[in-house]
Amino acid sequence: MNKSVSDIIEEFIMSSLDDDSFIELSRNDLAKFFACVPSQINYVLNTRFTINRGFVVESQRGGAGYIKVSRVKDNDDNFLKNALDLCATPLNLTDANQLLTQMAERKLLTANECELIKTTISAKALNNPINIDNNIRSNILKQVIIKLMQKQK
Repeated sequence: MNKSVSDIIEEFIMSSLDDDSFIELSRNDLAKFFACVPSQINYVLNTRFTINRGFVVESQRGGAGYIKVSRVKDNDDNFLKNALDLCATPLNLTDANQLLTQMAERKLLTANECELIKTTISAKALNNPINIDNNIRSNILKQVIIKLMQKQK
């Protein structure tokens, strides 16, 4: 099976992160290296290096612009704050499930709690006649995160 350019870019960034908690990159240099357009780099960063997958991406555009990809540390309080910020917007089921998986991997939730919440926010459970599932899903996760933040204090 052939890997896509996105897969190769993701692997490169992941391998660069192995020894460090963050890496600074140039979008244009990466695009030249992989012989792709800069928007391909943006796509990989926006879809594969998200908070719900355990990463924070900061970028500065312009001549000396850079991209900083950081792995959110297990003991990093910012994870819950970033997760709460993420819930300020409607969450689709995929993003919500990824966020819950990260919470379980960080031992903020047990595997059983994670699965129960995933079931609670599933499309089948929400089953709304109008398309407001993503809003409800965000609100449910927001309350879970707030409770976890209170527990940590």
